[in-house]
Amino acid sequence: MQAFGLCGAPALVEDAALHIDSLGGFPGPYSSYVFGTLGNRGVLKLVGRNRQARFVSAASYCDGAMRPRTFLAEVLGDISAGEAGAGWGYDPIFIPRGHPLTYAQMGDKSRVSHRRAALEKFARWFLRTPESGGR
Repeated sequence: MQAFGLCGAPALVEDAALHIDSLGGFPGPYSSYVFGTLGNRGVLKLVGRNRQARFVSAASYCDGAMRPRTFLAEVLGDISAGEAGAGWGYDPIFIPRGHPLTYAQMGDKSRVSHRRAALEKFARWFLRTPESGGR
C-alpha cells in the first residue's frame, strides 16, 4: 500500500527471508540486517547440526481499487558446510532440497527459485482476475 501511495500506480513489491530451523527460524524477517552484519560466514558459525532451512518469498500487489494481495512461496533446503560459489546474499550457503549445489553454484537458479514461485502465483492470479486489470 505504501508503494502504491508513493507512485500512484499499481505496485508489486517482493521480499524474501531465510529461515534456519536450528536457529528457530532466524534470521527470518531480519535476513537483510543479519547478512549485512554477520554475512554468510557469521551465519555458518551459528548453525547447529540441523542444517535444514527454507527461503520464503512474499510478493504483494496493490492497485488501490481492492485490498492488497500477497503471494507466498518457499523452497526447502539446507545450509551448506561452507560458502560455495559466487553469488548474491545467502546464495553461496543455501542448497535447495533435491539439488547438490548451492544457489550460487547453479547456472540458472530461477527454475527452483522461491521468488519465481511467488511471482508465478501472482501472474496466474493477475491474468485470470478481471478486477486486477489482467487479461
